[in-house]
Amino acid sequence: MMKQIIQAPKSAREVLLSFLLFNEADGPQSIARQIDFSGTTRQQILEITSGRPPGEAGQAIEPSQFSARAAFVKALSSPEFQIRIREVVLSAFPEKRRLIYIHIAKCAGTDLEIALRRRYPFLHHKISIPEATSTKELFVALRLIALGVQFSDTIAISGHVQLGWYLKHGLVRLQDDVFTTIRHPRDRIYSQISYILSTMVKFRGTYRFDTAGWMAAIGMAEMDPDPSPAYLVEIGRRLLRSPVVARRNGICEMLGSGTAESAIENLILANVEITDMDRYSAWRKARFDYSPAAKANQSPPLFTEELADAADRQLVQGLIDQDFVLYETVQNHLAANGALSIRGRVLG
Repeated sequence: MMKQIIQAPKSAREVLLSFLLFNEADGPQSIARQIDFSGTTRQQILEITSGRPPGEAGQAIEPSQFSARAAFVKALSSPEFQIRIREVVLSAFPEKRRLIYIHIAKCAGTDLEIALRRRYPFLHHKISIPEATSTKELFVALRLIALGVQFSDTIAISGHVQLGWYLKHGLVRLQDDVFTTIRHPRDRIYSQISYILSTMVKFRGTYRFDTAGWMAAIGMAEMDPDPSPAYLVEIGRRLLRSPVVARRNGICEMLGSGTAESAIENLILANVEITDMDRYSAWRKARFDYSPAAKANQSPPLFTEELADAADRQLVQGLIDQDFVLYETVQNHLAANGALSIRGRVLG
């Protein structure tokens, strides 16, 4: 069967829809070979794939042997295209409502991301990280988005991304919906360290972007091939003392700039819907009609309050002072409201 040739994209929206042509076997060429690039300039390729004009004189000059098709493939495969892909997708489809989930680490939510992925065209922040997502994986995700936006009035976006990033980039509008889940800050810290330990054990001897970063943060070259519980507790203590891993007031950092006051201000600005771990399952069922058979991404208890010593417990308390203020504030409003969640504006 003869394949249809389409006109060259003239906007980021048309670029994204061209991913409907993508197949994994042929890579980006599967898109480019079905496009007529006649008359397309270097500057046009740059603007439709990066959303910016030439940054230097050389980018505005047409080479004598210029191939628009090759330039298009190179641009789609570039780190610049991938790093900005979330902004590109959202701005390309401004008519779509945005469901924005602020996924705070170890505050539940992985199963909710699964539900969102099943229901809507879905953007996860990891696809914008070249070290975490290959070009092939990025293109597969964009093909699914290009297909999904034709049948949905909503785009869902999630990941461990600060609420402030969305506000800074003007991505939260009146018609959009932002939501998050919080947890007792002390429990979150121990769960996070346990999760990191379990991931390091599971993938020991294998390079991963995340585990490499955690090990580098504590100056660790390799993990014992048969780690004992005591060995893991000791590694957990080292992780707890790394500001890169156990970030101070991580909940307030995700929702604000590290203080309860800044987090509350942003929650009010975006009118974020907030629930907690006790109400999460019932809220998820009521909100998205989703009740998974088992928890996703649950951490085994490798580093707990009981396994920690007095110095560890004191350190944890020092890491969560502002998080605890925010948590208590939200808890008081949830109790007074009697519902499964509250909106940010009740905190004002």
